Amino acid sequence: MRIQAVDIALPLGFRFRGYDAVVVQTPRDEQRYPDDILLERMSAGDESALRALVERYGPLVFGVTRRVLVDAALAEEIAQDTFLTLWRKPEMFDARRSSLASFLALVARNKAVDAVRKEESRRRTRQRAAAEAAVTVAAEEPIDDVVERRVLVDALNRLPEGQREALMLAYFGGRTYREVAEELGIPEGTVKSRMREGLARLREALTAQRRR
Repeated sequence: MRIQAVDIALPLGFRFRGYDAVVVQTPRDEQRYPDDILLERMSAGDESALRALVERYGPLVFGVTRRVLVDAALAEEIAQDTFLTLWRKPEMFDARRSSLASFLALVARNKAVDAVRKEESRRRTRQRAAAEAAVTVAAEEPIDDVVERRVLVDALNRLPEGQREALMLAYFGGRTYREVAEELGIPEGTVKSRMREGLARLREALTAQRRR
């Protein structure tokens, strides 16, 4: 798969193209140097040495991040950040403990896993915010009772995916019916009916709880 080139976030003029290669190729004689020589030169601020290392290990690093991350653009960003770490903190690499390839692969994997965790945390935060909004709308009044709020959130999570998705999109970020329809690729009327049915189910759950 060819990924659109993205400027690498380093104080350099080259670009990174995922699996394919580095757009700006290093001179052939640079590639004949072993890793330790290139690392020594890079540590002294030699940008051409870093270019040679990116060209040598770029596909490996991007391959690692791409296996962890679904988003190819984010995988490129993390791959670039891996080389940025090497550029800024070359002392992190210890040749006595691992090869440079293994070190870069480990750094890339850890950064990719961290990115997944951060995105998951943001997703849960968005879902909680949307759930809170949907719950308030369903109850038609602010709910302070912890039990009732839990009942409604549980009911929201049990809704059919289409209804829950429409409600979450509508009540997080204030999307209109039309915007929800465009994002889901369904007619606006379908969005309205899914939201109406979803809210009705939430209100039924709240009514049943209050009758206990």
